[in-house]
Amino acid sequence: MASLSSILRSTLRVAALGVVLVVGLGGCASPNPVAVDYDPTFKFANLRSYYLMDTLANGPVSPFESKRASQAVNDVLKGSYQPAATPEEADFLVRVQLFSSDKVAVYEDPFSIYGGYRYFGFGWRAPLRVREYRESTLIVDVLSPEQAPLWRGSMPSVAGRHAAPEQQLFRLREEAGMILARFPPYNDVGFD
Repeated sequence: MASLSSILRSTLRVAALGVVLVVGLGGCASPNPVAVDYDPTFKFANLRSYYLMDTLANGPVSPFESKRASQAVNDVLKGSYQPAATPEEADFLVRVQLFSSDKVAVYEDPFSIYGGYRYFGFGWRAPLRVREYRESTLIVDVLSPEQAPLWRGSMPSVAGRHAAPEQQLFRLREEAGMILARFPPYNDVGFD
């Protein structure tokens, strides 16, 4: 028969494991990173065909990244709308924008160990760490045939972190899908 102390230790281990799982899984949940803004007076239900305009890029964005972003948005739009040959034939225009900037993060590493000299021993210090990274944003604008803004969706893009072009395109398709899942805003019913 188990003693009371061994039962208590087992119960504490299970409780500690439960706390670790709850804290760990809670950190995995993230809010939807897609930001949307639109003209609430426009009737989006009437839109059937689109024309994809030239991609705009700002910062250290290669022409290939711009092309992949445009291709990803076009692939997603083809699932719901008909591509038009010219802007005059389209119900709406789509402009893809990819903005990137190089950033530097400086932070202290509180768990760094440093060594001593002879009999002075070891200790703790908080050295500065520097990390360079690239921050990118994918933006999809929907415009009227007169190029008046109707809808905008954007989100941070992590496609540039992948080295292979196929991986970048795959990630851009995922991001374009997340953005365009919120288009059109269902603020109207029926047709004009």
